Amino acid sequence: MEIGDIVISLAGHDTGKPFIVVAKLNDNFVLIADGKSRGVENPKLKRKRHLRVAAQSGLKNPTNAALSKRIKQFNKDRRLYAEE
Repeated sequence: MEIGDIVISLAGHDTGKPFIVVAKLNDNFVLIADGKSRGVENPKLKRKRHLRVAAQSGLKNPTNAALSKRIKQFNKDRRLYAEE
């Protein structure tokens, strides 16, 4: 799990929601944000075991607008793939 990975939450009240990893703290924890409910300035602390890597975002120094746009594109791609 690297900075910029799009991850899906597997546990907690945000189960099933996509986020982007904005920082790695240690072997067990990362900080995640989505640009809307969780911005870059207030990321969520999450255990790695409660996340599943879904894709690469290509973002290394993201802004809230970039996070939100990339997650929106990821959700659109995911829906298109599910329909096929």
